[in-house]
Parts: sequence; structure tokens; C-alpha cells
Amino acid sequence: MMYKKLLTSVLVGATVLPFALATNVAADTQAKTKDEGWDVPNVALGNGLTEQEQQDTLAKLKVTDKAYNTFTVNGDDLVKYVTDIDSFTSDSKAYSSAYMMRTKEGSGVNVSIETPETITSRTEANYRNAAITSGVYDADIRIASVRVMDGSGALAGIYKIYDEVEPAANDAEAQERAENREVAQEESAVVSEITTENQDNENFSDDNLAVALAEIKLELQKIKDELAKLNEAQGREKVKEVVVEQMNGQGLGDVLTDSQIDSISNTMYNFSQAPVINNEQITEQLTTLKDDLMQNGKDFIDNAKEKLNSEETKGFFANLWQTIKSFFEGWFN
Repeated sequence: MMYKKLLTSVLVGATVLPFALATNVAADTQAKTKDEGWDVPNVALGNGLTEQEQQDTLAKLKVTDKAYNTFTVNGDDLVKYVTDIDSFTSDSKAYSSAYMMRTKEGSGVNVSIETPETITSRTEANYRNAAITSGVYDADIRIASVRVMDGSGALAGIYKIYDEVEPAANDAEAQERAENREVAQEESAVVSEITTENQDNENFSDDNLAVALAEIKLELQKIKDELAKLNEAQGREKVKEVVVEQMNGQGLGDVLTDSQIDSISNTMYNFSQAPVINNEQITEQLTTLKDDLMQNGKDFIDNAKEKLNSEETKGFFANLWQTIKSFFEGWFN
């Protein structure tokens, strides 16, 4: 109601007051919105978008809120936040964009790619894992791009929103965030490469891989004290044991190559050494992520198996067979 009244005041003032006054009111409105922090949605738009593309992007992101924070992702943000791609410079342009709204505690991170046809390299599970590892919890995130892009601008937007709306309290926390992001970006690069290499493999599922990664992180959290007592070589060996076990559990042990297993093991070892391993909140977030993917993941392999083995499906094939049998019995009798 407060924003509705304020918006009305701005519109009326724009018609009867000088332009400068209207500009000041608009600026005050934006400042007030920023002060609301997580109480309002946050949108990060790429700096390469034209004004019309910005409006089209907002529509694709389904932004209907009257009040929301707007941030611009530029080349410096791509360099800072998307470290798995080393070709970005200060002059780089971002186009894919993100919407983020904090949700109630314990709800987990939910990601919806609104334009899957234009996001080529990052999946919903990829965004979710990266967000959680970097410290973004309990949020609804939407991704969209009016141009065909890899989705890096949107990922940078998620990180930027987090840093702008909830700044690090001190240099130590800022450093921890940077270390966690580095691990998240390394993981993102590894997952993206493995997904690309297995895009034509019907036995591979990025949802199953995401569940396996969540399970690995949860297990590493459980044994973090044990890992702390091992030297690096022993620690890496222990982490690889966990990786192999979880990949086998998700039916990916015979799907992934030794090189891919090694890449995952290396990034998971780095996860075990990052500050995020000590964050108790991540346990709940990762559990919510894996449970959701296992129950609702469109590409989660067991979902397809369950559908094929369901009573409804069995009944369908039984009825189909009876129909075929009756047809031929009638034909030959």
C-alpha cells in the first residue's frame, strides 16, 4: 500500500510539478526500495541490453512487482564473479539476466530458466548448486535471456545481488565469500564440461549428477573433522572414495570416464577445504536440493524408471496386450 501511494504521488507530481522535482521523487523511491533489501525482489540486468531488450527481459523474468531493486551486470562483474571463464574483460557485455527473491527459511533454492532455448551452457541444477555453494540460501531465482547466451551474465547477477543486498560484514567475510564462489565456479565449469561431453549419452542425467554432488558435499560435511587430520594426499584419496561411492549410487559410475571422476574429485576436495564446509545452513539447503531433484527432476533417471514400473503403466500395457490378444483370437477363430 505504501508503494502504491508513493507511485500515485510520483505520477501526479510528474504532470503538475517541474521535471527536476519528479526526478527527485523517483530517486527517493528507488533509494527507499534499496533500503528494503530482501523484502522486495531483486533483478540483475545485463549491461549489453538495449532499453527495449531490458523491457523484454523483465517480461520474460515475469517481473510484475511494482517495487524491486535493479542492478546492472557489467564486464567487471563478469571478471569478478564468473571465474570459470577467463576470456571476460572489463569491456565484456552481459545479456542473460536474473531475478531473485528471498523465501521463508528452510524453503531452499529454486531456479527456473524461463528461456531454456537461449541459455546454452548452464542448467537449473547447475545454478542451484552454484548458488548454494557460494552462500545464497532460501531463494526463488529466475533466469532469462533475450539473446542466445551461455548464461554467465545471469550467474554473475545472482552473486552481485547477494553482495549488494547483503554486503559482507568485514574483510574476512568478504574473503570467505570469494573463496566459496571460487569453488562454486570451479564446480560449475566441471559440471558444464561433463554435461556437454555426455549430451548424447542416454545413460547420463545432469539431475543425477547434481544429486550425487549434493550427496558428496553432505558426506564431506559429516567427515570434515576426519579430513582435517589427514595430509593432502590422504584427504584427496578419501574424497575420491566418497565421489566414486556416490556416483555409483546415482548410476553414473560406469557412465563417467576416469578423467571426469578425477575432475569431480578435485573440485570436491577444494570444497572440503573451503569455508562453506563449516556452514551448518548448507546441510539443509543441499538436502532440500537433492530431495527436490529426486522427486521432481525432469531428467532424474529413477523418475523415468518409476513411471515405467508404476501400476498405472503396468495396467496400460496389460490392457494393451489383452486388446491385441483378443484381436488376433477373433481374427483366427
